[in-house]
Amino acid sequence: MRSIELVIFDLDGTLVDSAQDIAIHVNKVLLKLRGKGVSLEEIRKSIGNGARSLLMNFFKPEELEQALELFLSYYRTEPVIYTRTYEGIMETLQELREKGIFLAVATNKPHDITLSVLEKLGMLDLFHEVIGADVLPEKKPSPMPLLEIAKRLKVEPAKALMVGDSKTDIEAGIRAGMKTAYVTWGYKPSEIEPDYTITHPYQILELIG
Repeated sequence: MRSIELVIFDLDGTLVDSAQDIAIHVNKVLLKLRGKGVSLEEIRKSIGNGARSLLMNFFKPEELEQALELFLSYYRTEPVIYTRTYEGIMETLQELREKGIFLAVATNKPHDITLSVLEKLGMLDLFHEVIGADVLPEKKPSPMPLLEIAKRLKVEPAKALMVGDSKTDIEAGIRAGMKTAYVTWGYKPSEIEPDYTITHPYQILELIG
């Protein structure tokens, strides 16, 4: 019996580099409401806790609802412009599937946009479960999405691995009682000690054995 039967991935900054597309849509809103955009780097470091949290960095409370509506509208229209998978991700996912490992995505991106991104990148069929930010009452760093995935796939949390690029992901994994792996190619420092730190997707295969 393997010690890991399920690998749950974050999306943005872990499976895919979507920062440029997110920045494009945020800047469309900024230009419309403020007449001035911000840099990609400024937006990149705010990615990870969902659209509302992202936009709170750039808009006043009274502008937030309008900004959110516009952002989601723009993003739904063009979910993939420059977004691409990171090097080695597709091969790693395919090898994990071949090994009989359950694969899932738990993201703070809206569920419908998540499905669109995965479909357009030819990744959707690789995952047994996908849970976006608006599927359950709580999102990461709550353990709820991770535990729901484990429940659906009938896997004990202790036999699951949460892979992500931020404190949000690692905290969710720890609270769910899962192993955690922090990826160094993403957008944010972890700030919490994970079980593993990986510098290339192939290392996930080594953890599974």
